[in-house]
Amino acid sequence: MSIVITGATGDLGQMVTEYLLDDVPASELILVTRRPEKLAHMDARGATVRRGDFDQPDTLVAAFTGAERMLLISTARVGGRVEQHRNAIEAAKKAGVKHIVYTSSVGIDPNTPAIVIPDHLKTEKMIRGSGLAYTIMRDSQYAEALALFAAPIAIESGVWYSCSGDGKIALVSEKDCAACAAKVLSTPGHENKIYTITGPELLSYRDVARIAREVGGVNLDYVVVDDDKRREQFAAAGVPAEYVEDMVIAGAGKWSSEDMVTYEISIREGYFAEISDDVEKLLGRPPRSAREVFMEHADRIRAARPEAGAL
Repeated sequence: MSIVITGATGDLGQMVTEYLLDDVPASELILVTRRPEKLAHMDARGATVRRGDFDQPDTLVAAFTGAERMLLISTARVGGRVEQHRNAIEAAKKAGVKHIVYTSSVGIDPNTPAIVIPDHLKTEKMIRGSGLAYTIMRDSQYAEALALFAAPIAIESGVWYSCSGDGKIALVSEKDCAACAAKVLSTPGHENKIYTITGPELLSYRDVARIAREVGGVNLDYVVVDDDKRREQFAAAGVPAEYVEDMVIAGAGKWSSEDMVTYEISIREGYFAEISDDVEKLLGRPPRSAREVFMEHADRIRAARPEAGAL
């Protein structure tokens, strides 16, 4: 059984690869990326590394050939990735792939305000209509996104701003998402199933700010602002309103302001208040908590605190 992983140089792709290597030989892995040179170490370990670009469909069939299962990791181009995903799905069929595993999102509802959701809705529909076996992994928000990006910038300023109010979401560890994807790719019985991959508890960003305050050992207030004010704050920080290819913005990562603001609105309005035991069913253990993730990154969180703010 050969497994192809798209976006294999990304954080999630690399995590999934490492988990898979605990259970399958490297020779069964096909790692596809726009930058194969970045995976020379995996080539040395025996994995097959191939170039594939979702914007260049003619590169994909050859990249996917020989694989029975494929992990389609959703691309970063929010609002413009449906065509990329379509190219990958069509190429998978031509290459003889039998089963697609797709990283989607919680909140799959046409009324969800978050601009990430229409892309996932359309991609899920394409996969289900492809005639291939599928598994949809509806991941909640990564706790690491808040621990590594939101928390340090909030601690530096002394205030965690949000327009999410007291809406809740079951933050999940990216490592748990990767482990679940690896389990689905390497074991039988997951065809035509949807898994909701969440953490163990529903939390508001107010709760998360409290965790950041306790882990960081710093004074930190939680302040609710309206949607327009939140957009203004991101603009002042230099975050673009829409996705810019390959962008990485300090304090914002790879997300545009409209992505983040509409995500917070969706939390506020209850669209992401989903919780599931699918992680435990797949992995045989409970999911990691947001506090555990924050503790793992405590040094980075504490490094952001101003001397005057330390408790």
